Amino acid sequence: MDFFAVLLSIILWGIYLAVAFFVIVLLYKLWFMCNDVSSIKKQLVKNYDIETTIEFLLRIGEKEKAKELLLNRILTNESIFNREAEMTQDEKIEHVFRIYEEELKKLGYDVPKTAQDRMATAAN
Repeated sequence: MDFFAVLLSIILWGIYLAVAFFVIVLLYKLWFMCNDVSSIKKQLVKNYDIETTIEFLLRIGEKEKAKELLLNRILTNESIFNREAEMTQDEKIEHVFRIYEEELKKLGYDVPKTAQDRMATAAN
């Protein structure tokens, strides 16, 4: 073999190794980026604007889906249900009414101001 053939062979092997290294690095980079997208998606789904979604569902005539969405949101609200020792049942219900008052009214629910009003409504 002459000198140039050996030199060309070494250069080509170096290029092959560099390309293989970059492919492996890019594969891991892509993998980690996909994991980041899933965590971002979880944050976005957790923090989406429920008021806008409910208004949209009501405008397209999907009142039952809007009710289901609001109910799921209330039941997964950690600020209410994680403080069981701190709040009585009436306080939790009043807290839910206070937070979701506008959405409940849009969906046709009567929203009492206090637990006493709620008890009076239930007694009638």
